[in-house]
Amino acid sequence: MNYYLGVDQGSHSSRAVLFDNSGTVVADAAQKITLYRNSTGHVEHDAVQLLDSVTYVIRQVLSGLDGRQLEQVAACGIATQRSTVLAWDVNGKAISPALSWQDVRADKLLQKLKLHEQEILQLTGLPLTPYYSASKMNWLLNESDSVKHCSRDQLRLSPLISYLLFHLLENRPYAIDHSNAQRTQLFELDSLTWSEQLCNWFGVDSGLLPDCMPMCASYGRLTDTHIPVTAVCGDQNAAMFGSGALEPDTALVNIGSGAFVLRELERFSSSADQLTGISCSDMNNVSYLREATVNGAANALSWAEQQWHIDDLLTRLPQWIEEVHQPPVFINAVGGLGTPWMQAGLDSSFTGVGSYTDAEKAVALIESIVFMIQVNLELMNTETPLNKLRVSGGLSNQDGLCQKLSNLSGFEIERSNVTEATARGVAWLAAGRPQNWSIAGSTDTDVIRFVPQQAEALQTRYQIFKTEIERLVNNIQLRDADK
Repeated sequence: MNYYLGVDQGSHSSRAVLFDNSGTVVADAAQKITLYRNSTGHVEHDAVQLLDSVTYVIRQVLSGLDGRQLEQVAACGIATQRSTVLAWDVNGKAISPALSWQDVRADKLLQKLKLHEQEILQLTGLPLTPYYSASKMNWLLNESDSVKHCSRDQLRLSPLISYLLFHLLENRPYAIDHSNAQRTQLFELDSLTWSEQLCNWFGVDSGLLPDCMPMCASYGRLTDTHIPVTAVCGDQNAAMFGSGALEPDTALVNIGSGAFVLRELERFSSSADQLTGISCSDMNNVSYLREATVNGAANALSWAEQQWHIDDLLTRLPQWIEEVHQPPVFINAVGGLGTPWMQAGLDSSFTGVGSYTDAEKAVALIESIVFMIQVNLELMNTETPLNKLRVSGGLSNQDGLCQKLSNLSGFEIERSNVTEATARGVAWLAAGRPQNWSIAGSTDTDVIRFVPQQAEALQTRYQIFKTEIERLVNNIQLRDADK
């Protein structure tokens, strides 16, 4: 019997999960982490806390194994939140906070790069937005006193994964995988390496960046163990494989802190409205994905609890979704708008004027998540027809949300019993993508299905949502153009 360890470092927690030969959970551990947010677009983590949390959950899982089981842990995969960056020195000391992917403090820099927007999209597969790493790196280099005072020959500037690998592995590499590198917006999809042109545009010295490696490669061994790390990737890239390979006509909707819609591409192609990424890479091959993003999902519920003073919102949602049949329409701009708008600077608001109950506001928030997912599904369906959706992530456990999405999209939805999709996906990659792993959802006992039902009122609210969000985005763009 071999075992495979999957590590998932996310925006709200770090998790380690041990799987057996069939992909079944054997042991797991989790630890919450803190996200610091202010009103000016700064969203940060304490880098040391992130590292300590990952070290803790790995140790917790491995300490529960006997000597023979520990020897049978054949490989480890590590997945992290993407586009979260920090500055640190060559000895591994963090000299800045970890700026979250949600951080938009460097938005002004991007106005200067509008002239190159189409070239950047073609090179990277990504639109120009402050959610990616490059503009944050520029901010650290030019605005952070601790970084400016660090000698350049001692400085490292990287996504979170590189900092973690340096501390977790015996060989202390300065490395990054293709999927995390791409989300910096400094990585060229064609050459699979750093682009000097992009680095020049963003004002980031490529000499400060880590070495690029395939997602599936030999990274080194976990410190004080024999366990090799053989897969490293972004969390959403891993989630694609959490319930098995996606069929060409199926999209995965992974709903965690943010929501992500992903589907495999038959071949590389760019999109003006959505993201192009790397689904998997090894020493011989690379495959691509189309991706859409919704920034405000579970983190929008946390925002609502604070802003609307609602206690235990998540546990009260199932009953509220059953009871509220005519909620207001809510424009959910928590964390800024993702695809296809990619717009910061918009305030969350209701479209109508009135006083709403906590239940009505909460259901309106859930519907706003469904509406933004649906906008992106329509775009994907236009590109290549879809026939089915698969959902995963913590917020997908809300039956009412899944049913609303099925009703609105007209697609049957499958929700598998995999509760650790990201950890399972990266463990599967680390294990060498074995075909004998059981695929959750392959039998009726493994999956819950949601079948579309008539929902005319929901369709009407969706049309109101689309009209209003387009109006608001157009107003911001016109205002920015006049500056």
